[in-house]
Amino acid sequence: MFYNLDSFDTELSADSVEWCPSDSHKNIFVCGTYQLIKDNELKVDIAKTKRFGRIYMFKVDGEGHLTLLQKLEVPAVLDMKWAHTWRNRILLGVVNSLGYLQIYQMTTNKEKENLELLMEKKVADDEEVLALSLDWCSGRWSHDNESNLSIVVSDSKGSLTLFEINENELICINSWHAHEFEAWITAFDYWDTNVIYSGGDDSKFRRFDIRIGTNPTAISKVHEAGVTSLHSNATREHLLASGSYDESLRLWDTRNWKTPVSRTDLGGGVWRLKWDPFARKYLLAACMLGGFRIVDCENTEAPHVIGEYNEHKSLAYGCDWSFLNSAEVPKRALNKETCDVCLIGTCSFYDHLLKLSAVYLKDN
Repeated sequence: MFYNLDSFDTELSADSVEWCPSDSHKNIFVCGTYQLIKDNELKVDIAKTKRFGRIYMFKVDGEGHLTLLQKLEVPAVLDMKWAHTWRNRILLGVVNSLGYLQIYQMTTNKEKENLELLMEKKVADDEEVLALSLDWCSGRWSHDNESNLSIVVSDSKGSLTLFEINENELICINSWHAHEFEAWITAFDYWDTNVIYSGGDDSKFRRFDIRIGTNPTAISKVHEAGVTSLHSNATREHLLASGSYDESLRLWDTRNWKTPVSRTDLGGGVWRLKWDPFARKYLLAACMLGGFRIVDCENTEAPHVIGEYNEHKSLAYGCDWSFLNSAEVPKRALNKETCDVCLIGTCSFYDHLLKLSAVYLKDN
């Protein structure tokens, strides 16, 4: 099912891969890294602990090889996500170890793409807060949209912060405490972006409706460990995926919070879940010690693993699908007749490895 095309040594521990959804830049993706340096390995003082990272931006050529476009030295990256095209801008959101939400804009100069920092804002006054995850409200947008862009960010103190972009300024709309420990993940309901979900190290999965305040409108306690990944399905209303340190994928009908529609063991802590950008019936999962998995969720009551990728020798943290369709993927990826082929990027932590692969979802 997997065919390796290229790899790259990120030097620093890699934890995030995100493909650009813009129609004109579907062959571009970014990879984020997180490195922890301790001044005194025997006794760690948090004030003497330094976290730093890099953002790499790559282009995939017609033969399926990686070209490094840009390398940015930044604070350690915890999460990144692209917004769908907005007012002719291509924007990348990044959250980091200094507690900032940063918005980069992709520009093209002399036919070369670059990321430029457009705006940034700290999520909290506390210097020890790490910004852990983010999501844009634009998950269902398929074209340029004039609506305001909202971003939600979760942090290491268990809080959520909602921002809105107004031209070149980030405006904080609200911030509230959501979890007793780290809020590992937050996500919009793409069908109703007044609804925000969050998951925390307290093993709780919560729903909030910003129209009626900051108290949760629903709480689930079925996860047996920290909730680490959430992703709303942009094609099937009421379908939401959650992942946990308890090594299980759960699919939810968001109208019923008592029990998930299904639970599937993936053999590793589920750090990231990504719906495919086409049929949105496949989930790509980064399963930490369990490698990467592809899960067929067309039947939400009985999802099943259809592919495993175990070429990484360290924690499987970052993964994403390319928006290039079968007709647009590099020719070298079409090494056999196939009905459905796409590209994915994967990265792992301690071996600081990024890989580009072709995935054959359905062979003739």
